[in-house]
Amino acid sequence: MALITISGYPCSGKSTRAQQIKQDFENRLTDESYNGPKLSVEIVDDPSSKVGREAYDDSISEKPARASLFTNVTRSLAEDKIIICDAPNYIKGFRYQMYCAAREAKVRVATVFVVAPPEKCREWHDARASDEKYKQETFDNLIMRFEEPSSMARWDSPLFAISWDDDLKGSNANILEDLWLGVTQGAKKAPTAAVVTSVKPPPNALQTLSKMTTLLVSSIQTQIGMNPSAAIFTLPASSFASDPQQTQGPLKVNLPVTKTITLSELQRLKRQFEMIQRKALSTNGQTGVGNRWGERDVAEAFARYLEEVWGTSNNRR
Repeated sequence: MALITISGYPCSGKSTRAQQIKQDFENRLTDESYNGPKLSVEIVDDPSSKVGREAYDDSISEKPARASLFTNVTRSLAEDKIIICDAPNYIKGFRYQMYCAAREAKVRVATVFVVAPPEKCREWHDARASDEKYKQETFDNLIMRFEEPSSMARWDSPLFAISWDDDLKGSNANILEDLWLGVTQGAKKAPTAAVVTSVKPPPNALQTLSKMTTLLVSSIQTQIGMNPSAAIFTLPASSFASDPQQTQGPLKVNLPVTKTITLSELQRLKRQFEMIQRKALSTNGQTGVGNRWGERDVAEAFARYLEEVWGTSNNRR
């Protein structure tokens, strides 16, 4: 049904907000006026993922800790569940990972940003029992490295900000109402290009894949040579000479990057995209092209892949 990602500074009150959201949703689900599908609300956090606070002391231990949390979240996603991920979630790249997993599971997404000033977080952290604290250096590092959610980023949207001193009562209770509507009635975003199901691709599927990815890379490189500052590239309709879909006109690719696009980077992404499609075809039949393998279908899938990957990398700090 939905994945709600909680984000905020350490000791900002994320767990308290997660419990409040869970209780509010459970009250709505058991209310006599509710006539929707039967749902359960679950919180997935670091303790349930066997992740201790010491895991954030260094990058070596943090990487497998995030992997454990991510596995727990993806395993819990289901059409009859609302999952609340209560963890630091301070890296936007990690939030993007969970966003993609939610899209693949065909569930709605939302992000709750618990807003609290660093000094208040330090005050609450200092008041904790010793076994519930981070190392002081770790705590300061998590504050410094925190990447604030943005409503402009698709993986953080829709974004709901809750202040540390908001009692969520009276007029402020509208936040919970809006969040409820978002996760129960909001639009479900289609899976990313790498996970759409494909059914019995044609015999020349791999040949078409190689042909169109090579053609698109070559076309982009040629246009860069003519205009190094270009951000929008086109593949003319004549490129799909053997495909009846050529009547749709030229294919446009928008790469909003601020650095020079090199041939080596394009080739790397080409190999990566082809590897995803080849591996998927040999295992479960799922590819980013879906069950349509026309030349334009393949080119469009690769174009969207370039836009997504480049857009993500461009937004990383």
